[in-house]
Amino acid sequence: MRNANIHTLPWWRVAAAAVLLLMVLLLMVPQGVLAEDGAGDWRPTYDLALRWINFFILMFLIFKYARKPLVNFFKEKSEDIKKEIRAVEQEKEEILAKVEEMLKARDHSQEKLEKLKERVIAQGTAKKQRIIEDARKESKILLAGAQRKIESQMMTAHEDVRAEMIDHAIEMALQKLPAVIDEKDRQKLYEQYIENT
Repeated sequence: MRNANIHTLPWWRVAAAAVLLLMVLLLMVPQGVLAEDGAGDWRPTYDLALRWINFFILMFLIFKYARKPLVNFFKEKSEDIKKEIRAVEQEKEEILAKVEEMLKARDHSQEKLEKLKERVIAQGTAKKQRIIEDARKESKILLAGAQRKIESQMMTAHEDVRAEMIDHAIEMALQKLPAVIDEKDRQKLYEQYIENT
């Protein structure tokens, strides 16, 4: 943008700026270099007056011809700097927004992790309770089965003992009865047996 302004300036402005620059350089040259060896007392006063005149001419030319380009140059630079500052501030705001999003995401993921942890613990506790309940039910079933088996074995053993006792009693009766029972008693037992059946 600055290069475009130099090329659009008319040639006479560029020449005037060069002359002004030359005059400024001449003003800066020390007095002793330009003075003649045999000059009188009037020469320093004359040189000082011409310097001031040249200075005022230079200031007039700078004010007249270089003021607008310089003002425009500084305005453009100021605008460029403002744009850069705005761009940097915008970038800073975007970065801060991203940082804020990341912090929120981290907090949200932390909350999710806590909820997940609580849910896993609750599920583990519930599963533990189910396992304990299942074990209790299974132990009750096993105990009931064992109780039934014991009762069944007791009944079987009781019946076996009873059967043995009956067999033993019959055996004893068979041994003792033939001597005690006669023909009449046998007939009577036989009749009772037929009536009961």
